[in-house]
Amino acid sequence: MRIAVISDIHSNSDALEAVLKDISIQQVQAIISLGDNIGYGPDPEQVIRLLETHRVLSVLGNHERACLDPIYRHTFNPFALEALQINLRLLSERSMDFIRSLPRVLLRHHARFVHGCPPDSLSTYIFRLSDDRITSIMEQSAERISFVGHTHQSRVYELTPDGLHHKNLSKHIVLLAKTYKYIINTPSTGQPRDGYNKARYLIWDPENHNIEPRVIPYDIQATLEKMKKAGIPRIYTLLFEKATA
Repeated sequence: MRIAVISDIHSNSDALEAVLKDISIQQVQAIISLGDNIGYGPDPEQVIRLLETHRVLSVLGNHERACLDPIYRHTFNPFALEALQINLRLLSERSMDFIRSLPRVLLRHHARFVHGCPPDSLSTYIFRLSDDRITSIMEQSAERISFVGHTHQSRVYELTPDGLHHKNLSKHIVLLAKTYKYIINTPSTGQPRDGYNKARYLIWDPENHNIEPRVIPYDIQATLEKMKKAGIPRIYTLLFEKATA
């Protein structure tokens, strides 16, 4: 069993299509999205259609919640809110139904999948938590492995008998000890915040106990042009213009 874990697509259909093409040749049996499929980018409708077509299981992200909850929506900064309102105008009622159907948490293959932080937070940034708090969350979790997104970072938290350890995920396969607990922070598929100009996702192999980071090139300039045409705030197009790695 090999499971592709994607996250924070943010209405970037070019990145998602490239990732789905790569997934199709990786002997993957399931695809799970950690939410924030929409927001920031130019193609929310196309992204939802692709998720449905490829039978991707997804949890609710904070951007999906903002689509459904006008009060929560206004906790967004003005630029994120403007981009979300553009996305709302582009989404069909069918896609809104898809968003309404999303759960806060998925439990699959003895693992927990949640957008922000276990057990069920949509908005908590795990990197803002102390090591003591992360340790407590992991100790209380019934699942040995949890997958989170939200930060747009790629990081692994490992709880061992001698304490909590965390490190950035590189491009190399990471072996997971059978007796330790983990939180895997999955990188963003569709919105670079770390200088990457490529789409990113993970493949989890629960039988062989490893995580494989995947880095996939795509036409980032095409996405950038669509963002400008859609009127996405410049603060977000700059992330693509500055992405060079």
